[in-house]
Amino acid sequence: MSTLDPAPQSPASASAAKVNKSTLFIVFLTVFIDLLGFGIVLPLLPRYGGWFNASDAQLGLLMASFSAMQFLFAPMWGSLSDRVGRRPILMLGLFGSAFSYTLFGFVSSQGRDFHWLGLNALAWLFVTRIGAGIAGATISTAQAVIADCTGPENRARGMALIGAAFGLGFTFGPLIGAVCVSDDVTVRLTPAQWEMVESWKDQSEPVSAEQFLTDVGAGAPLNKASQLAIQQLLSAPKPRSEVSAILQTPPSRMPGFVAGGLSAVALLIAAFRLQESRKTDGPSAAGHRAFRPGVMFRHLSRPSLGVILGAVFITTFGFAQFESTLSLLTQQFGFGTRSNFYLYAYVGVILSIGQGVLVRRLLPKIGEHRMAFIGVSLMTTGFILIGLAGLEILPAVSLWFILPIVVIGFSSVTPSLQSLLSRSASGNEQGAVLGTGQSLSSLARILGPAIGISLMGKSVAFPYFLGAALILCGGFLVTRIQKTPVGQ
Repeated sequence: MSTLDPAPQSPASASAAKVNKSTLFIVFLTVFIDLLGFGIVLPLLPRYGGWFNASDAQLGLLMASFSAMQFLFAPMWGSLSDRVGRRPILMLGLFGSAFSYTLFGFVSSQGRDFHWLGLNALAWLFVTRIGAGIAGATISTAQAVIADCTGPENRARGMALIGAAFGLGFTFGPLIGAVCVSDDVTVRLTPAQWEMVESWKDQSEPVSAEQFLTDVGAGAPLNKASQLAIQQLLSAPKPRSEVSAILQTPPSRMPGFVAGGLSAVALLIAAFRLQESRKTDGPSAAGHRAFRPGVMFRHLSRPSLGVILGAVFITTFGFAQFESTLSLLTQQFGFGTRSNFYLYAYVGVILSIGQGVLVRRLLPKIGEHRMAFIGVSLMTTGFILIGLAGLEILPAVSLWFILPIVVIGFSSVTPSLQSLLSRSASGNEQGAVLGTGQSLSSLARILGPAIGISLMGKSVAFPYFLGAALILCGGFLVTRIQKTPVGQ
């Protein structure tokens, strides 16, 4: 019986509905707290990577490594949760997040010359992101909990809880991160430039921005964002020793430590309050085998699932162009580290309002298909406008007005497609099918950073124009979904 059914409920049904609501709240709370850590770390990655002298290719791989692990592990966690239950898988993921974020905090604060167990600092940053990606792949299990606790008519609203948790985590995570860092500039220096700046540590004569760019950039000019950062740092000449100390100070360890601590809190809440939503002695658990790569291709080959999964992949691929380059875009516009956190928090507020309020209220009224199409239209418009801002046709301040268009569009698309995907899967394969959807989203987020960051090296606008074209392709698939019978 649906919790919205007006017919009288038996005591057993009323008790089950109460348990379901409690489970949904605990899942929302644990996902929210865990995503606080994600919201703290993500805005830092491109800038931390630049500080450690990562090339564009390495930076793209660093950004993609988290999603690469989700691509590999999300279906496995989903299928495994169908066998052994949702609760132990969610707790394992939270433990992995706590460990990985704490390690990130330790490694990022050790400086460019750090070596441990044969790996340098940049390699250890990759290790921490790979670990966080494996742990974060359990988001498909959280979606399966929601599927367990909601009926088909309420599933879209249930899935929007994950989006709301992400939005809130993306709001308060960056705000917490802003407290943990200064607004100092980040400058990418080659090894030779690093050595030159290091040699200044005992020199007291002042250096101007023009002198810095001439001396340090003699062999290899700094990129546009680093030049702007130096102009901000040296708006008035400073002693060379002070400039050397600022540029060679390692990033703060606090963001990673705070993120790890928050994931540990979420683990404790899950350990003491989360109830199992999927019984391990049920029919689905008995019938599942271990994960095989062929499961994904089997889902893609089914008409009722393949079109939806294709739309999930393409729309996420387009959005990944945006989210992977946003921190670099703000750097081009002269945003410091703390200011960048505030912009991400702004994105999180919009995401929370979009999925937690607008989408949850509108979805039951207008349906998943129409909501997804509206979202595609908004995203396409927003990406084109960001591209124009990148070309300086629109002023940089317009970004604050364009971002709501993109984010509300994505807020509309994601839960709509997730709901359609869940409704097209049978009851005993919810975890596996949602895991495939999460895996394809992760594949899109692997390709997005690599392509987006590469294109940004050629033109700031390229990633966003490509994103608009991809979202249009996703819109075509959304129209095809309307012709696909649910449950086929």
